[in-house]
Amino acid sequence: MISKSNHNFLPGIKTRRKLWLKVHLYIGLFAGVVFVLSGLAGSLAVFKPEIDAMLNPTLMKLHSDAGQTTYRPLEAIATAAKSVIPRQGKPYAFVFPSQPNEAFAVTYSLPAQAPGQTEWHQVSVNPYNANVLGQRLMFDTGDPWRGSLMSFFVRFHYTLALGEVGRTFVGIVALFLLFSLLTGLILWWPSPGKLRQALTIKRKASAERFNFDLHKTFGFYFSIPLIVILFSGLYLVFPIHVAGLVELFSPIKPDTAKVISEPGEKLSPIGLDQVAAITDKYFPDGEYKMIIFPQDLHGFYRVVKRAPQEINRTRSRRMLWLDQYSGKIMLERDPVNDAAGDVFLQWLYPLHNGEAFGVIGRSIIAITGLVPLLLYVTGAIRWLQKRKVKVERSAKHNNAARQFK
Repeated sequence: MISKSNHNFLPGIKTRRKLWLKVHLYIGLFAGVVFVLSGLAGSLAVFKPEIDAMLNPTLMKLHSDAGQTTYRPLEAIATAAKSVIPRQGKPYAFVFPSQPNEAFAVTYSLPAQAPGQTEWHQVSVNPYNANVLGQRLMFDTGDPWRGSLMSFFVRFHYTLALGEVGRTFVGIVALFLLFSLLTGLILWWPSPGKLRQALTIKRKASAERFNFDLHKTFGFYFSIPLIVILFSGLYLVFPIHVAGLVELFSPIKPDTAKVISEPGEKLSPIGLDQVAAITDKYFPDGEYKMIIFPQDLHGFYRVVKRAPQEINRTRSRRMLWLDQYSGKIMLERDPVNDAAGDVFLQWLYPLHNGEAFGVIGRSIIAITGLVPLLLYVTGAIRWLQKRKVKVERSAKHNNAARQFK
């Protein structure tokens, strides 16, 4: 027997459920398209290094001759790359390989055809003999459809090939989708005694029931990785805003101060081998990721050398800033000294692409990138099924009303 208070309570639950259902439906129908496209591109982007190397073996993989066991000096490798860079090109970064059988790369920029835009190119060099293997256009900020295939998928993942406007749009959509996921969990929440039914797909069910079960079970089981992907994606698009939110709960170290190099009487920068020697004394352990060249007379070398304990593998936080003329250490950043808020933010990118948990983590994220397509298709089918029933009921009601008249 239902008491009077429970009788009044149940309509309230049904009303709120209808509201959450409408919110979940309309966000899913419209923002879900972006979710599907971004998710598919993201699944490919997770394994960008491996796919890129497979598609460009002559540029990225080495077939070293016997006897080539040690690298040439870093400056010799950089000089070889610079020798093929056009006169108007500006070298930007000296990128270290992640495996012994991979090439070094030097990236450089060129003015693009569109005013105010930039082309980014990459020169590959065999580090064992300093021979240039070739070069390619990575991407054009003025034309998102130009560049390497995998660079396109990465940029499409967070901009939909629409530049900064697309980046902001994707970030806003991610915020709505995060809310849609939460409403989906509210709608999924089972009544007492129906937990098993909510966690499984009914056997020998009708097509309508099977479609519904697919939507709710996959939505639930992948809810945590999807929430992690969306929240970390928000940080990558809106880092200042998310960092500000995190700072409300935990301290964050302030951004690095601006540093400049003073030429003085010496106008020639030190070489990369000297840069590495200074860095090795300060950070004797770890793995070099890249050295960013000075971009003007007052610029500096920025050395990125990943610490062994860092969770970030591709975006290391440990860096040194060196005066390009004297080699003096101007600034350093070591994640060992980071505050709790910084540690939380450091986890977001390796969680976003799965590298925090190695190949297994990356595989989970790649599979999760396919889930929005399944949720969108099953959700759209569910909506069409309900719409069909509603139309049929309306037609029966109208027919009955005409007969009554």
